[in-house]
Amino acid sequence: MDSEVLILMGLLVLVSAAYVRLWRRHRHDKGNLRLLFDAVENADYTLRFTEGGKRNNSINHWLNRIKEVLQRARDEQMERERYFEMVLNATDTGLMVVDERDNILLHNQAAMQLLHTDILTHMSQIPAQRLTDERLARHETTTTLRGKRVRIVALSNVEGELDNREVDSWIKLTRVLTHEIMNTITPVTSLSGTLLARMEQEGLQGEKAHDELRTGLETIRKTGEELLKFVQTYRRFTHVPTPSPSLFYVKPFLERMTSLCPKSVTISVEPQDLLAYADEGLMSHVVSNLLKNAVEATAQGGHISMRAWTDEQEAVCMSVTNTGQPIPTYVAEHIFVPFFTTKPEGSGIGLSLSRQIMRASGGTLTMQQDEEAGTVTFCLRLP
Repeated sequence: MDSEVLILMGLLVLVSAAYVRLWRRHRHDKGNLRLLFDAVENADYTLRFTEGGKRNNSINHWLNRIKEVLQRARDEQMERERYFEMVLNATDTGLMVVDERDNILLHNQAAMQLLHTDILTHMSQIPAQRLTDERLARHETTTTLRGKRVRIVALSNVEGELDNREVDSWIKLTRVLTHEIMNTITPVTSLSGTLLARMEQEGLQGEKAHDELRTGLETIRKTGEELLKFVQTYRRFTHVPTPSPSLFYVKPFLERMTSLCPKSVTISVEPQDLLAYADEGLMSHVVSNLLKNAVEATAQGGHISMRAWTDEQEAVCMSVTNTGQPIPTYVAEHIFVPFFTTKPEGSGIGLSLSRQIMRASGGTLTMQQDEEAGTVTFCLRLP
C-alpha cells in the first residue's frame, strides 16, 4: 500500500513538473507572440527571435518566418504605393479624394498647380472662383473607401484646348483675309506700275492731266505696297516653320541672345552644362522677342534676368523676368491672343507667334506675375 502511494505521489510530481514546464513555455511563447504583434503594429521589423538551442528553435523559427512574410508584404505594398504616387504626380489631371466632411484625404501635384494653392487639406481652402472657372473642367464620382463614402474629384485644364481652337480660328480667318487681299491688291499694284512705266516711256508726264493721273497712280502704287507689306506681316503667323531639333548648350545660347540686348541682363543656368533639344533658330526667335518685350516694359533702373533649369519631369525650362508695372488682368488674359496689342504700333503677333513656335516644338510658353515683387516672368518649357 505504501509503495502504491509513493508511486502515485511520484507520478503526481512528474505530471506537476511537466505541467509547470509546459505552462512556462506557453507563457514564454505567448510573450514572444505579443512582442511580434506589437512590433508589426508599430512597423518595427528589426525584431528577431533567437533560434539557437533545442528548446525554442522550432517556435522561434516559425515566428521569424511569419515576421519575414509580413515584412515582405509590407515592403511590396509600400512599393506599390510609391509607384501609384509617381503615376498620379506624373499626370496633368488633378485628382483629389474628399470625404463627407470635405476633408481632402489624398491629392496629387497637378491638383495643387491647377488650383493655385500650396496646401490642400480641406475644400474650403480652394478659392470659389477656381472651382467655377470655365477653363477648369471638373468631374466627380462617388465610391466607398474603408467603409466611408468619398468623392473622387478630377480636374483638367482645358485652357490649352480653348487656346488651340482660338488660334486655329484666327489662322483660318487670316488665311482667308490674306488670300482675298492679296488677290485684290496685287493686280491693282501691278496695273498702276505698268501705267506709270508707259507714261514715262511716252513722255506724257509733263501735261497737267497726266500729272494728276500720275499722282493718282503713284498713290495707288504706294498704298498697295504698304498694304501688301502689312499682309505679309500677318501672313507669318500662319506659316510657322517645321522645327528641326538638335542638341545645343543653353548657357552659350542665352549669352548670345543677351549680347544684342540694349540693357544689362543677368543669366543663371543650372547645371552649367545644361543641354536642350530643340530648333535653336526658332528658340532664338522666341527668346529675342521675350527680351525685346522685357526691355520695353522695364523702366529706368529696372532689372532683367534670365534663368534656365530642369524641372521634376526633367524638362528644360528657360525664363525671362523683368521688373516693372504689373500687367492688368484684362491684358494678361488676352496677351497670347493673335493681333491683340496695347502698343500704338504693335502688330499683336509677337507673343502669339512665339507660343505657336513652342507648340510646334512640343513645348509651352506661359506668363506669371508676382505683384508683391513687381515682376513679370515668361517661361518656356521644352520636354
